[in-house]
Amino acid sequence: MRKTRVLLALATAALAAACGVQPTGVVPAGPGPSIRNTEGKQVFGGLTLYFVSDGRVIPVTRPSEGFISPEGAVTMLLKGPTEREAAQGLTTFVPPEVGRVEVYSGDPASMVVPFPVRKLSNQAINQLVCTAIAASAATDRAPRPHGVNVTSPDGPMYFQSCKAD
Repeated sequence: MRKTRVLLALATAALAAACGVQPTGVVPAGPGPSIRNTEGKQVFGGLTLYFVSDGRVIPVTRPSEGFISPEGAVTMLLKGPTEREAAQGLTTFVPPEVGRVEVYSGDPASMVVPFPVRKLSNQAINQLVCTAIAASAATDRAPRPHGVNVTSPDGPMYFQSCKAD
C-alpha cells in the first residue's frame, strides 16, 4: 500500500512538472538541404544533377526513364538547368557542353572533361563531381571512398569529393 502511494505521488509530481513547459516560436535556422523534383511528378530513382541555388550546390532530381550513365548525367549537367529549373532560381557554374565526358569506375573513380577545370569555381567543380558520384551510385559504380580524380586539358585534379548541401 505504501509503494502505491509513493508511485502515485511520483507520477503526480512528474505530470505537474511537465505542465510548466512553455511553447516556443519558430527558431530560424536558414533553409535546409533539399532535393527538388523540378518536373512536377514523383519518379522513384530519378536522375540527380547538382545545380547552384543562392551560392550553394544542391541536388536536383529529374525524372528519368531507363538507364542513364554517369557520362550521360554529366553531359545533361553541362546543358544547364531547364527553363523550369532556372525559374526556380537554379543556375550552373560549369561551362556549356563542348565535347565528350568520360567517367571511369575505380578507387577512386576518374572523370575526363574536355575543358580546363583549374579556373572553375569550387561550386562548378562540386557540380561535376557530385553529379558523377550520384550517377555512379545509381548504377552501382559508386566510387569508394566518395571521390573522383578529374582530368582536363590543364592537367589532373586529384581526389575531389562532393561538398554539396
